[in-house]
Amino acid sequence: MINISFISKLPFTIISGTGPMDATGDYQKPNHGLPEGPEMMSAKPAPDMGKEQRPLSKEMDHGFPKEMPGPEEGLWARVWWCLCWPIHKVCRSTTPDCREAKWRHWYLLTFLVSMFWISFFSYIMVWMITVIGSTLGIPDTVMGLTFVAAGVSVPDALSSLAVIKEGYGDMAVSNAIGSNVFDILICLGLPWFIQTALIKPGSHVNVISKGLTYSTLSLLSTVAFLLVATHLNGWKLDRRYGMVLMAWYLFFILFASLYELNVFGDLNPPECVSNF
Repeated sequence: MINISFISKLPFTIISGTGPMDATGDYQKPNHGLPEGPEMMSAKPAPDMGKEQRPLSKEMDHGFPKEMPGPEEGLWARVWWCLCWPIHKVCRSTTPDCREAKWRHWYLLTFLVSMFWISFFSYIMVWMITVIGSTLGIPDTVMGLTFVAAGVSVPDALSSLAVIKEGYGDMAVSNAIGSNVFDILICLGLPWFIQTALIKPGSHVNVISKGLTYSTLSLLSTVAFLLVATHLNGWKLDRRYGMVLMAWYLFFILFASLYELNVFGDLNPPECVSNF
């Protein structure tokens, strides 16, 4: 007789069949509803139900209507389409869409062309706002705090909106903070370096604004307010958090503009006559 008591002392566990016995005397393994054989090999993972596939409409060219809106859309929609169509047409014609298969490896060119068009339109916008401010007698600092700052931040806002729709809130916050760091260190340092080192070596650029101290302190307080508000809101983005941030922005813009307009005292001297 064979002694099988040693089996209980083995370092592994022997799993016996629990299903019905087939014709050969072996137990059948229950599959718990899983496919077997060729079906199991060809089984594909379930698609990601969290991401909705939204194909582009035939009437839309990457978010822009191909044809002019009808009269039922209103006069403003038709005028807006006429103003935006030339810009959209030029950008679409000169910028390769790297989302398409034939342009997939041209992403670097897409980035460079996009940077060129952003720089070009930003220059036109700043020039127009400077002329309007000079005509209406509004200081450059106020125009910079309001219209210029809002205009150049539109790409940042759109990119943050795009990543928020995908559920990446931390990327949106990082984009907002990183873009401001880039604006302060590069967008100020690079033009001043070119002006004082290449165009007029040895020269310097004067900053005539006593409100710069106030603006700097306000910026630091805004960063502190962002951290405190995010912590109090449980490190999540919602409607209440957005309303609080927008209210803080209006509060900052109001007092900064009043400060630059010498409402609280004679803080900024009159601007010098310029040929530009």
